[in-house]
Amino acid sequence: MNPKDFVIGLKTTVVEENLSIYKDLFSSTSIKDVTDEYWKRALTLFNSLPAEQREVFFEVIRQTMADTTSNILGVIDGVSIMNDEDDEFSLTYGDDKKSLSGDLQSLFLAEEETV
Repeated sequence: MNPKDFVIGLKTTVVEENLSIYKDLFSSTSIKDVTDEYWKRALTLFNSLPAEQREVFFEVIRQTMADTTSNILGVIDGVSIMNDEDDEFSLTYGDDKKSLSGDLQSLFLAEEETV
């Protein structure tokens, strides 16, 4: 696996597949079946929106997932600092500990531009 393959896989798994799960949950869950108060409030909000605004709702969720993923990759790359931490983070892959860090955030953001 190389860094580009990693960010494409991350985008697919974290952003696209999870967005699909959220869409399914919000669109198919009956509020009468929900016991969790957070989900009741979230479903009440979602169900109060007209169809066009529901699409905007999912766009906001998608953007939040993409921004969060980008921020985490920035910390791993050393572009963003976490709690004034001076030590560098790195991401390795496989038995040979091949480094994936360094340009992950930029690669991810380039992939996001294609959306």
